[in-house]
Amino acid sequence: MRIARLAAFACLLALPVQAQAQGQTLRIAVQGDTTSIDPHFQDIGPNITIRQHIFDALVRTGPNSELLPGIAESWRITDDPLGGEIRLREGVRFHDGTPVTAEDAAFSLARAPRVPNAPATVGRYLQDIAEVTVADARTLRIRTREPSPILPNNLAAIGILPARIGLAAEPRDFNSGALAIGTGPFRFVEWVPGSHVRLAANPSHWAGAPPWSEVMIRPIANNGARVAALLAGDVDVIGPVPPVDVPRLRRDARLAVWEGVSNRVVFWTMDVGRAQTPHVTARDGSPIANPFQDRRVREAILLAVDRRAIVERVMEGLAAPATHLVPAGMPGHDASITLPPADLTRARALMAEAGLPNGFRLLLHGTTGRYPNDQRQAETMAQMLARIGIEAQVQTMPLAVYFTEARRFAFSFNLVSWGFTTGDTYVILREALRSDSANNYGRYAHPAIDAALDAARVDMNPERRAGLLASTQRQAAADIAYIPTHFQVNVWAGRADLTMTPRMDEGTLAHEIRRR
Repeated sequence: MRIARLAAFACLLALPVQAQAQGQTLRIAVQGDTTSIDPHFQDIGPNITIRQHIFDALVRTGPNSELLPGIAESWRITDDPLGGEIRLREGVRFHDGTPVTAEDAAFSLARAPRVPNAPATVGRYLQDIAEVTVADARTLRIRTREPSPILPNNLAAIGILPARIGLAAEPRDFNSGALAIGTGPFRFVEWVPGSHVRLAANPSHWAGAPPWSEVMIRPIANNGARVAALLAGDVDVIGPVPPVDVPRLRRDARLAVWEGVSNRVVFWTMDVGRAQTPHVTARDGSPIANPFQDRRVREAILLAVDRRAIVERVMEGLAAPATHLVPAGMPGHDASITLPPADLTRARALMAEAGLPNGFRLLLHGTTGRYPNDQRQAETMAQMLARIGIEAQVQTMPLAVYFTEARRFAFSFNLVSWGFTTGDTYVILREALRSDSANNYGRYAHPAIDAALDAARVDMNPERRAGLLASTQRQAAADIAYIPTHFQVNVWAGRADLTMTPRMDEGTLAHEIRRR
């Protein structure tokens, strides 16, 4: 597989992170708790945040999802058209003082898809790899099955571990701290589930000592409680900030507010794969055929949803209406895709044409405490559906339960939100739309989309590849495969003497927060 050369890796660049005098503890409140300290255990936002503090990857992403060197200082294409050679940065050491070698990198790539009892490992990022070989202590060679334009992006998701821990290493041994040995800017100290993760500075980090001697990352799922903790001085930084609280925090001279456009899209998926769907009945409770298999019903729902109202009222203006899954400026965005404004008259007519003039009953599902205003989003969707005769009840779940159920295809109509940390949109399009994806919760399938994704996976021409990805969005929009609502705006708040650069990927990284 020919691997794209990265401009960031074309030469050995000194990174702009400088060592600073370490200071006091930085206390951060985030929305969700990690499910493991093991960096390969589960590919969800809270886990990614912890990984980026403790475990460096070969590649990393910057605030705008740009690729930057990590433990790897350079990447080049070899004479083998399916090969790439990675050169490791000299002098990188694990937290226990042992040097990082290419053997450690090779081991980490081998372990990532094989974590015992993991619900969703990062292994999907490594599916293109056919062979990994160690040339010398600092040189790793990767051979792929086919051309892989995004393999460098995907490597940003794989934390590097010492090979000596062995493939049998259990997540529980990371959680206890026994195997939580990375190379990141902070060392693991303790994890108390539901309470905090405590980290200590790694003064020997290859990018320079971090600005904080200790970091406490506290999960506070309740929006009001998270804001209250900041106002009371119990924490120094919170993220995300609930949209309703942003104006008040902006007016507080003790605080600073930072915001930036997100690459996270929010949409609703419908079960179009089954003749009977589990959470739909007639208005009298009797069973009916799955209404979501009828495009007219899907179009009626699209016309019942007022995206601008969701942005302005539910999200307090801290969002942008979405017409498809890809944000502007990213491969696969298609500005020609437009959606009609809300039109209840036409929506009701379509329901009648579909033989459902009185609508039906629906139990819709969403998360609670995972995304800004996710509970309100679910309640608002139920209200909008009621306007066209769909009597919707709402059930929300904690993150861990929700995604376990979603991957069992247990829902009929549910909230989905996808962002990406690897700097490329192919991953979310593959997961959301490919017919065989475990994360395609509505089981939507179209052969043209599968074919375009297969072609984009191996196309090394950036423009042609972007066109293939955009074609998936045009087809999905034509089929009304999902109901897009908005792209988030990421918002953080903290003490006025602090500063940070907002990240598109929502990451809250202590080493990127500094004193003014």
